[in-house]
Amino acid sequence: MMKLPTFLLALFLAGQVSAQPAVDAALKAAVDKINASGASLLPVSSESALYRFTALNVAKTFNDAALAQLGPVASKIESLDLARTQVSDAGLKALSGMSALRELHLENTGISDAALDHLSALKNLEYLNVYGTKVSDAGLLKLAALSKLKSLYVWQSKVTDKGVTALRAKLPAARINNGWSAADDAKPVVAAAAPTAAKPAAAPAAAAAPAAKAAWDPAAAAKAQIYRDIVAPILASKCVACHGEEKKKGKLQLHDFASILKGGSEGANTVIAKKSKESLMIVRAELPKDDDEHMPPADEPQLSAAELAILKWWIDAGAAEKDSVAAANPPASLQAELAALLSKKAAAPVAEVKPAKPKPAPLTDAEKKQIADITAKLQAINATLMPLAQDTEQLRLGVVNAAAKFGDKELALLDPIAKHVLWVDLARSQVTDAAAGTLAKMINLERLHLENTKTGDGIAAVLGKLPNLEYVNFYGTALTDKGLSTLATAKALRRVFAWQSKVTRDAAKALMAKLPGAVVNVGMTEAEIAALSAPPPAPPAPPPAPKKDEKKAEPKKADANKTPAPAAKPVAKPAPAAAAAQAKAAPAVKPAVKKP
Repeated sequence: MMKLPTFLLALFLAGQVSAQPAVDAALKAAVDKINASGASLLPVSSESALYRFTALNVAKTFNDAALAQLGPVASKIESLDLARTQVSDAGLKALSGMSALRELHLENTGISDAALDHLSALKNLEYLNVYGTKVSDAGLLKLAALSKLKSLYVWQSKVTDKGVTALRAKLPAARINNGWSAADDAKPVVAAAAPTAAKPAAAPAAAAAPAAKAAWDPAAAAKAQIYRDIVAPILASKCVACHGEEKKKGKLQLHDFASILKGGSEGANTVIAKKSKESLMIVRAELPKDDDEHMPPADEPQLSAAELAILKWWIDAGAAEKDSVAAANPPASLQAELAALLSKKAAAPVAEVKPAKPKPAPLTDAEKKQIADITAKLQAINATLMPLAQDTEQLRLGVVNAAAKFGDKELALLDPIAKHVLWVDLARSQVTDAAAGTLAKMINLERLHLENTKTGDGIAAVLGKLPNLEYVNFYGTALTDKGLSTLATAKALRRVFAWQSKVTRDAAKALMAKLPGAVVNVGMTEAEIAALSAPPPAPPAPPPAPKKDEKKAEPKKADANKTPAPAAKPVAKPAPAAAAAQAKAAPAVKPAVKKP
């Protein structure tokens, strides 16, 4: 009975305090203005008063003046994505008031060392990305005061290994990723060019046969077209499934030459002739695998080091369509790989591409209204239901901002439109095996995230009946070997993650045997992790040096009745050269723990 009067009293007092409504109104006005500009400012979660901001859709026009508009909400921003925007060193002064900021993206901006002066006040910053900027070793040391920094990306900046080492000494807990060097890029290609090295010496004729098939043939290279016979097959095998004639994620199509040059939603910068370092095709392929913008996605087949090197060479040679392979003057390090591709082309002129799925029928007006109504209900609880891509009516569900309260009942809201849902992310939500009924109706479902939920074998049995399911993540669930085995009937399944579940490696191998081409990842065992993370044994402590004034102890007289103790063997001290070689041969290894 006391709750009602207390509530009414609170309303009355709120009406008497003129300042509080003014603050709320100012905050709402700032948020509405920012979102109306095309940028996005949304709450981190339904329970949080903090926000995440991204300028992804307006990056080309987002500048210092636009950044200054975040002033009224600066102290409430936890995540800030300014990647590829036009902000400058001076403009980042606006960040000094973002005391709650934990994640900051500045990749591919024009900032330099001066910008990092404004980050010293960000004491809660945990993640920073300055990939593709002008930041150097001198600027990097300005981050030494950020004691909570956990992840720092400095790929393709002016930072050197020496600068990374200096910062690591001051921030030993931070993971600093400086990418691969040019030498690292070359190593896999050179190794791939000599496949006969591992063949037994006793059979030289047999060992030479594979090399002969891929021998560099100047005549064949002069007849082959660089795009049609080299580049197109690579893109067809690794990129066209998501960026093709039918499915064009991010408005990007890579199925023909004209579409590649046209680019996607970010403009004609997918391939920039003679500028591979600025071409998004290469930039995103070289991002760390755990970066959201890495391409292809981490769970899809990746470009090999040789394929990536070939694409770089093609772009830097001018990104021509009909020039011959020979005319582009390939370096010797790539000739064996190019010869292998040309031989495959000769054996199979048509590149193998995933068969195109039937195009779904357009939504009826009744279906559109139904989807709009359900979308509104989900938005009210901070879940998101939206088209899978800008050119399709098929849907994806995400509950990252509603995970704490999103359960089986909330998922059941999608029952009437289940066949239109292709991607579902329920990670960390409250769904259980009782959600199987709704998922069974999603006959076109391709990707499903169930990590860190209370699901297990009950839901797996239903997923085995979904004909289009390609990816499912059971990380941190109660899935067992029995449940995993029921996925054997999901013939389209290609990726299964079962880290920290109850699935064993034997069961994973059994499923892969029944689903050729599928990968079931159960992660590392605790013993393997412990072995990787165990520190190297400490070297023996040197004996204490005798004091200058200390007299040598006189030897005790031997007791004739006692057996003399054996003399201790001196510990041999390795020569400096040998010690250095030993240290180099056994470096300390740190485990790289990634979210699957």
